[in-house]
Amino acid sequence: MNVDVLRFIDEKKLLSFARELIKIPSVHDQEDESGNEERVAMFIKEKLEEMGLEVYCEEVSPHRPNIIAILRGNRPGKTILLEAHSDVVTPGDPDSWEHDPFGAEVVDGKIYGRGACDTKGNLASAVIAVKAIKDSGIDFPGKIILCIPVDEEGMMTGIKHFINRGWADDVDAAIICEPENNEICIQMKGAIRIAIRVKGKMAHGAMPFSGINPNLRMARLIIKLHELEKREIDRLGFNEYLGYPSITPTVVMSPSSGKGQLNVIPEDSLIYLDIRTVPGQDDAMITDQIENIFKELKACGQQFDAEMEIIESRPCAFTDKNEPIVRAMDEAYREITGKDPIYSGVPGATDGTFLWAWKNIPFIVTGAGKKDIPHQKDEYVEISQLIETTKLYAKAVINYLYDEW
Repeated sequence: MNVDVLRFIDEKKLLSFARELIKIPSVHDQEDESGNEERVAMFIKEKLEEMGLEVYCEEVSPHRPNIIAILRGNRPGKTILLEAHSDVVTPGDPDSWEHDPFGAEVVDGKIYGRGACDTKGNLASAVIAVKAIKDSGIDFPGKIILCIPVDEEGMMTGIKHFINRGWADDVDAAIICEPENNEICIQMKGAIRIAIRVKGKMAHGAMPFSGINPNLRMARLIIKLHELEKREIDRLGFNEYLGYPSITPTVVMSPSSGKGQLNVIPEDSLIYLDIRTVPGQDDAMITDQIENIFKELKACGQQFDAEMEIIESRPCAFTDKNEPIVRAMDEAYREITGKDPIYSGVPGATDGTFLWAWKNIPFIVTGAGKKDIPHQKDEYVEISQLIETTKLYAKAVINYLYDEW
């Protein structure tokens, strides 16, 4: 391996490409087809075709296409996947931003905009890294796949479609391109999304004893769920990479549909739970414990009646430090930065969760951007770190494909 691939990274094209991506709104909204993943996906497809890659476009659902690109080596070898999603979350009220959410303004060495950090900057880094490898003419073994899926910020239908279509069948390792401050993340929290409906009986607010107030019963349930969270924290302690497990009520609606009224006891109350798990927790065990809380509250004689719907369950995911993909990135980090890498974990799930859970693919999650910046207003990524990330991706890919770890 005599070619210095890093010399072929075009920093100006990296900045230009990242800004172009950010300027295309890709917040998926069924009611507004002018701003979704399709526009940015078609833009990416055109750029990848100009690079001379094999490019595939697969519609996951209307106006929501995955883009897949392949760069093949000159001889058999391993297959590595670089994955970065095309969708972004809503910017909320644009007037509350100091910088235009889709302006991709460059100020003091930072690119501002929705998706700059999560994860269009890292998407640009992945593409430019692969372009550098191709432009270098290096005679590498194996295959590099770029996967740019939709809906990572939703139900992750894009990566599920990618897997179900067989694209991941021969993937040996994956780099998930997410804002992790270029730390090497080898664990991800699991996620259980649950809806619980507590039933009541409508009545006049002036005559509450003629009804059954679901709000009081929901309050008792929330307290019990908080107690369950505390027990799990006491049992498991602080995870080295992921911190504490959590059970978070995110939405409470009463009634569950329609509009409430001040003088009417609603017939039901609905809560959504975002449960984040760590190693040592089992999804079935957690849901069984919630069912036991239902039984406990019902046994108290308070006319408690509730039903639970599991919207989705995503397991914890982890990669051993001795996996070749981890060692390849570790070496790349040391060479490029001159420092020891920081190992960490992802506080949420990523598309890599399903690559690991469904296909047992070793992964690392890493990329430019501070961990607490995504989904905030005036989201940004530092240009210098984006350049570093591009070098890390390119070097780690070559390390992985060339060496027998």
